[in-house]
Amino acid sequence: MKEDGACLFRAVADQVYGDQDMHEVVRKHCMDYLMKNADYFSNYVTEDFTTYINRKRKNNCHGNHIEMQAMAEMYNRPVEVYQYSTEPINTFHGIHQNEDEPIRVSYHRNIHYNSVVNPNKATIGVGLGLPSFKPGFAEQSLMKNAIKTSEESWIEQQMLEDKKRATDWEATNEAIEEQVARESYLQWLRDQEKQARQVRGPSQ
Repeated sequence: MKEDGACLFRAVADQVYGDQDMHEVVRKHCMDYLMKNADYFSNYVTEDFTTYINRKRKNNCHGNHIEMQAMAEMYNRPVEVYQYSTEPINTFHGIHQNEDEPIRVSYHRNIHYNSVVNPNKATIGVGLGLPSFKPGFAEQSLMKNAIKTSEESWIEQQMLEDKKRATDWEATNEAIEEQVARESYLQWLRDQEKQARQVRGPSQ
């Protein structure tokens, strides 16, 4: 994840939306959720809560445990934090227990978060409240689009090569025709000269 102060929100966006550039949306929803539940979350903030929220709305402001707890509740998915270990050092739970894949982030140098994705389980879209959503559909769509783009690129390349071959063939054919015409003209001149000599006869 890019190290710009939005790494936590980028990591969550990567797993929820499949795109870390959606971090601004994740941050906005998180701050709105915190504000909506200010009576609870304000107990864990030492500064004025409104001031805290306004500061955290800035895209270069780092997220922390309070935001992770809020996002675990928002998406109803546990948020697991890893730090140089295969076991999480901290887990934030949603309101309701379910079998959804956790949001996993790794913590580095006490300042930076990265996204940790299980390649064998689809997580994109999980927790967004889409009743007809099927995990993995986004990945499948991306794969289909990639295949389609690849096929279109191949077809376009073949068309260009065919056109190039046709152009080369036309150029070659024109060159041959020009050569044949030149040789025919030279042969015609030789024939004309030969006929002229025959007309003049040997005495000339």
